[in-house]
This record gives sequence, structure tokens and C-alpha cells, in this order.
Amino acid sequence: MDTSCEMVTTVTDSLAGRICPLCGKVCFESAWALDTVEVRRCEQCGFAFASRGDGAECEAGYYQSMGGYEQFVEVKKAVWRELLHDLGTRTAGRRLLEVGCARGYALALAREYGWLPHGVEVSREDAAFAQLRFGLSIHHGTVESCTLAKESFDVVLMWSVIEHIPDPISALRACRRLLKPGGLLSIHTCNAASKAAAAMGRKWSMYHLPGHVSFFSTGTIRQALSKAGFSVERLETGLGGTPVDVNPAARSQLTPRRAVAYVASALGLKDTLREMICLMQPKLREQGEFISVLARRDS
Repeated sequence: MDTSCEMVTTVTDSLAGRICPLCGKVCFESAWALDTVEVRRCEQCGFAFASRGDGAECEAGYYQSMGGYEQFVEVKKAVWRELLHDLGTRTAGRRLLEVGCARGYALALAREYGWLPHGVEVSREDAAFAQLRFGLSIHHGTVESCTLAKESFDVVLMWSVIEHIPDPISALRACRRLLKPGGLLSIHTCNAASKAAAAMGRKWSMYHLPGHVSFFSTGTIRQALSKAGFSVERLETGLGGTPVDVNPAARSQLTPRRAVAYVASALGLKDTLREMICLMQPKLREQGEFISVLARRDS
């Protein structure tokens, strides 16, 4: 993701901007008209996507809108550690690629866990930072333009990045090309069908963050992965119905809910607690504000 004022291509409002990026149909309704964005929802498949008019999108304010990059990293580190550990139990291979690696902090952490990390990053400034600060191998550009050898990775990460990509199917197919048969794809993104999104409507923060153009639900992310040649192994959402404050300073504050989650995780009861909650309220499996997906490349 881009922290410089570098320009990256987004959906235009020409005919291409009227075609659903997921199913290819010219059949949508205007869900929300925002200050600089029209969020559209495909009437055929239900996918939500943004049209920002002709030209390009500058993502200079992305991390600033969340309190700054360093604060963002500090909030995310605990989640990254948990995810990297889990991925390490699911594959013997250790070659890992992160799409949208920003300044390389997650990749540097992955190296501590025994992974052999590589990155893809559209921001020249961030790619250079990751290379100089951590000595990482970074491809500057999109995953579609990546020249790394096909079928050379065991795991591909797309954490907080697919919502920035105007043609997610092409990006997912590029990830498939780079993955070994049976390789794993880990995706984290916002959930446009969450209780929080429904409650906030046009004011939902995920619609307003710089560069967000693709808004998935649990149903549409399954469609996209199937179309790109993946099988979903695990898909879950957070359990909260209250919108998440995107400012890391607010997100790092201890609340009763976070305290319970921390204790449950420390005692190894996180999954058990989650299942108990979902048994009482089954719809919560689909309604959390963020989606976590683990998919495997089909042979």
C-alpha cells in the first residue's frame, strides 16, 4: 500500500468502470454517493465497488488517516504473529510472498519465524525502505507485473490490500500463478456485509479510507477465490457489531471485550469461546467488520 503521493490506477467511470470487477456484468445499482466516490453494488453477484472518476488515485493519506504508519504497525504486530504461527503449522515450505508489503515490517517479522520472505509493493518509496531497512527482496509494482518464477511460493499474503485493488480477480490469478500447487493464500479485508457497515451506511469508515475500491462480503470473496482457482479452507469474521475505530491509538485502548479476548487467547480458549458465541448467535459468523480467509490453490 502507498504512503507516498505516487499515482496508482483505479476504476474509471468509463465503460470499464461500469463493469462489475467480479462477474463482468454491466448491471449495478448506486449504493452510496460519497464526496469523491460512488459505491456501486452489482445486481448480479452482489459485489460492491467504487468508481472514482477518470484518472488515478493518490493514496498519500492512507496511513495518516489511521494515526501514522508506526502506530498502525504496533497495533498489527500481535495479529501478524498469530497468523504467521498458524500458517507455519499448515505447510512445510517456507517461501512466503506478501502482496502490498508496504515498508516490510510484516515480512521482517515473518523472517523471525523462519520464513523466507519476499514482497510486492506499488509504492517506490516503501519498497526502497523495506529493501534498505530490512534487506528484503521487493518487487516494485503490482502482483500482476511480478516477474518472480511461477509456482515458487508456499504462502502468499494479502493483508489489508485486496480492498485497494480495482481488478481483484486478475490479482488473485497472479497470486495463484506464483503459488505452488496446494499453496496457501491468506487474505484479510473489510466486510461490506457486516453489522457495522449496515449500521453506518454511507458513513462506514472503510468506504472513506484513501484507495479503497473493492468491498467484499463473505459470499463475494468466496466467488472471487473460486473464479481465480482457489478452494476456501477457512473463512471467518470478527464477532463485533460495533464499527472499529481505524485510528490505532483508539484501537490499542483496553476495553472489556479486548480484555476477554486477550485472556481467552492466553489460555488457548479463543476458538472455544468463539464457537460458543456463534452457537448462541449463528449469524455473527458472517457479520463481523473484517473477513479473514485461508484458501488453497487448486492443483
